[in-house]
Amino acid sequence: MARYRKLPENYFKFVNPIIVSLIGVLMYLLLMAWLDPKNISSTYFGRVAEFATWIGTENNHLMKQIILVVLAVHICEAMVAVYLCYKRKLGPLAISAWTLQTLVCGIFSLYYLMWPTKTPRPAKKDDKTKKSSKKSNEQKNSNAQKSKKKSTAKKEK
Repeated sequence: MARYRKLPENYFKFVNPIIVSLIGVLMYLLLMAWLDPKNISSTYFGRVAEFATWIGTENNHLMKQIILVVLAVHICEAMVAVYLCYKRKLGPLAISAWTLQTLVCGIFSLYYLMWPTKTPRPAKKDDKTKKSSKKSNEQKNSNAQKSKKKSTAKKEK
C-alpha cells in the first residue's frame, strides 16, 4: 500500500477564487438551461446566454443528463476527499472543509489533497560537471605553480 505523506492536522488549501467563480457560473447556467432556459439573462451572459437558452430548449433532456452526471462526479470526488483526509489523519474541521470544497470545486480541490505541496530538493550535480570542475581546478593550480616558478626565476636573475 502506498505511503501517505504526513501533513499537519489542520492542512487545508483554498482553490483559486477565479476558478470557484467560473465553476459557480457554469453550474448556474447548466441548472438554468435544464429547469428554465427562457429566463437566462442575456444582460449578464451575452452570447453564452443565447447558446444556453438554445441548448436548454432544444435538448432539455440532455441538459438534465449532463447536470446529473456532473453532480454524481462531484459527490464521488467528495467521497474520495473524505477517504484521503482519513488516510492522512487530518482533523475533523479540515475534513469538513475539504469535503465541502471538493463537493463544489471537484478536481480543482482534490488536486491539493492528492498531491500536497512538495518541499524542493537540493539540486544534484552531474558527474560531468564534477569532472569538468576538477579539471578546471587542476588547470588553475598548474597555472599558479607555473607563474610562481617564473616569478622566482626572475627574482634569482
